Amino acid sequence: MLARNSERLASLKEELSTSTNKIHFISCDVSDYDQCKAAYDIVKGEFGSIDIAILNAGIGLNSSLSIPHREVAINTMGINYFGIVNFGHILFPYFREKGSGEFIGVSSMADVRGFEGSGIYCSSKSAASTYLESARAELRRYGVRVMTIKPGFVDTNMTKKNKHPMPFIMDATKAARLIYKAINGKKNSYSFPWQTRFGSYLLSILPDTVYDKLATLRGDIGQ
Repeated sequence: MLARNSERLASLKEELSTSTNKIHFISCDVSDYDQCKAAYDIVKGEFGSIDIAILNAGIGLNSSLSIPHREVAINTMGINYFGIVNFGHILFPYFREKGSGEFIGVSSMADVRGFEGSGIYCSSKSAASTYLESARAELRRYGVRVMTIKPGFVDTNMTKKNKHPMPFIMDATKAARLIYKAINGKKNSYSFPWQTRFGSYLLSILPDTVYDKLATLRGDIGQ
């Protein structure tokens, strides 16, 4: 288990540990390639091989593009996009040589459009989704499975600070069970809940002129 917060990882290890499993945790900032490579070397050395990696790190910050936002963009892309790319750079050659492996990346249905106040977050998730899709097409022939997971709103610390409406928000435990089931089901891509997936599809097929009008209206009514 990798994350920046060692205390929470230690607590989770204690909660999950049993006599039949072996859990390690490493403090790692996924936006830092050197830390990612060091974590890989530790895991490879401890367990001998890696069969599956689930890249779930992410941050979400509302930021207007009408004010200075470069640092927010660098930080968000560093985690949401390069956090996946860093491990793809490390693991894809390893999986290809091994002839097997599963690389699961968590993106978002926010990748479908650029939403007001979330342009940087949407951009990072759009980049992540495209990267994972390309990797899936390229690595399938080598026996490597790449899967994209796109949740809607999930009740976590990240979403608690949101002030905008979050339709069909889901309990984190339920979301985790759905993701677990989808991974075991060997899906290439999994978006949930279905209501948000349907809404995202409708948004994706709207002409730009229609979407632009709706986005402007959303700003006018202050949602």
